[in-house]
Amino acid sequence: MKYEISNPGQPSLLPEVAFAPNGQAFAVSVQEQNEVRLYETATGRLLRCWKNPEAGFAEPHGVLLTERHLLVSNRNYFKAPSEIRAYSLNSKDDYPLHRLVTPFSELVEAHSMALSNGRLLVTYCEGEGRTGGVVCYAYDDERGSIGEPLSVVDACFHRLGDPKGVTFFDQGRRALVSFNSLKPNPPLQRLIVRSMRRWYKKMADSRGNVWRSAWNVLGEGRGKQRKPPPILHNGLAVFAIDAAGKLSPEPERVLLRDEFCRLENVHCLDGTCAVADTINGQVLLYDVVADPNLERPEEIVQEALTLPHGVKLSPDGNTLVVSNYGLRAWRQEIIWFGWSKPRTDTVAIYQREARPQPA
Repeated sequence: MKYEISNPGQPSLLPEVAFAPNGQAFAVSVQEQNEVRLYETATGRLLRCWKNPEAGFAEPHGVLLTERHLLVSNRNYFKAPSEIRAYSLNSKDDYPLHRLVTPFSELVEAHSMALSNGRLLVTYCEGEGRTGGVVCYAYDDERGSIGEPLSVVDACFHRLGDPKGVTFFDQGRRALVSFNSLKPNPPLQRLIVRSMRRWYKKMADSRGNVWRSAWNVLGEGRGKQRKPPPILHNGLAVFAIDAAGKLSPEPERVLLRDEFCRLENVHCLDGTCAVADTINGQVLLYDVVADPNLERPEEIVQEALTLPHGVKLSPDGNTLVVSNYGLRAWRQEIIWFGWSKPRTDTVAIYQREARPQPA
């Protein structure tokens, strides 16, 4: 590890990271603080911070840097349709230039984004039941505008799980999508985990008597949380995508994981694929040319990682940036609202050995 960036202020999820095309800076979304921060890659120095009220963030999740713009997906979490906003990198104010509201009501949370030759891929998850999907939009970087959907794939994820990370590879002719599902645990463990989540949420939200809040923890209803079926599918799906942005309706290949894991974001650069295995606290690096089924990782990064979520390789392949969720976990279950002590909502930057550039 080269250095680590801590998150000042209130504890926050750090869902996504993204490099600038020249690799000299990277962006980090800070969900609970409604901010997106831009750091210098070489030193970790904070260069800029987009924040409310000007930015109009509503739990920013996915981030993407282009030559001219910053794209941010807002989670909204059932309060409103998910949306993506574009911000000019040359403007001194934080106001968005363009706003796209997700045109599909069943697709709730815009999770991650990837861009290649004017084709913007966005994964959507966290819908009721199993209603996630991947949408390809037309994107114009001159104006920072997101156009009409070019294609959408959703039916296959009803049986696979929630789509999470997305990346182009094979010179932009294919897309790799990570997906996961909940772990079907014994009833007692489910009860304990659910109670722990409610307890931490009550302690964070409580404005009244602590003991009254504690009394209501077990008796509280489940609310409007999604309830996906208890299937055990975790892995990656490979889709073909043409120059016009048309995704194949079914994946060419599905790379399932035998053991439970919670795969989140994924990024391919040339022949290297980085996968965030969140619940097991590691990032797996594969050679997609020699190992197309991603069965034998070349490297396993674990130093300074607790619940890694965002993962990106720099354009030259020499730097790896990983964001950590600062949450507790118990028996492969994330305890939402249960912030770890000491704090672990951090960003870790790793220096890799120089990789030869493709001819």
